[in-house]
Amino acid sequence: MPLFLQKVVPEDLESLVRIQYTAFHPTDPLHILIYPSPVPPTESIIQKTVSRTLNYWTSTPNLTWLKIVDSTTDKIVAGAKWMFWDEADEERWEESVDPTWILAEEKGKGNAGPGVEDKEYVAWVMGEVYRRRRERMSGRAALLDICFTDPEYHRRGAGRMLVEWGTRRADELGVGCFVEASKVGRRLYEGCGFVEKEDVVLEGGRAREEWGKYGMVDYLWMERVVKQR
Repeated sequence: MPLFLQKVVPEDLESLVRIQYTAFHPTDPLHILIYPSPVPPTESIIQKTVSRTLNYWTSTPNLTWLKIVDSTTDKIVAGAKWMFWDEADEERWEESVDPTWILAEEKGKGNAGPGVEDKEYVAWVMGEVYRRRRERMSGRAALLDICFTDPEYHRRGAGRMLVEWGTRRADELGVGCFVEASKVGRRLYEGCGFVEKEDVVLEGGRAREEWGKYGMVDYLWMERVVKQR
């Protein structure tokens, strides 16, 4: 089944959002906090995530959404969001995060994941994520903000196509690449030239005793240097 890469159009977002939830829920702790949802997500959650994704996309000029399509079925099977900065921008990541995306009206409709209704906890986690971004990629840079594949298409090259599109463009611009990777994604990113710089472990209980019940959020901070052409 030949796969091909294209840039996303707004009409693709609903299909991409559905794949995104299938790929990350309910196993990825950071995704659960950023995109709280019962399992499986309700239609209300899907549509609100589509709207939220579109609003951010249209207000962020340096952002590119990509998709992988199965040419035999015209089905979208994977997606990724790349961001590129060709100059320094100290206002890139806010210091104070207000997690307005927490959907309180979905309370009680299923397992929405740990901590999703605790705005202070979510704000703390996201503050830690953004702090690292501010410190480590305030200059010219490329960020792979999210990358996911329909589980039925794992190990067929879709993820690599999405990652290599961005690394090629980063090399053309002469900028380094960054990604906040899951442990599952480590092998893919290492194969594309990324190197682990930190195994980030965010334990809420260390910051505030009552947050200990939320367990921990962990991910890999990975970097890729520019490849000379």
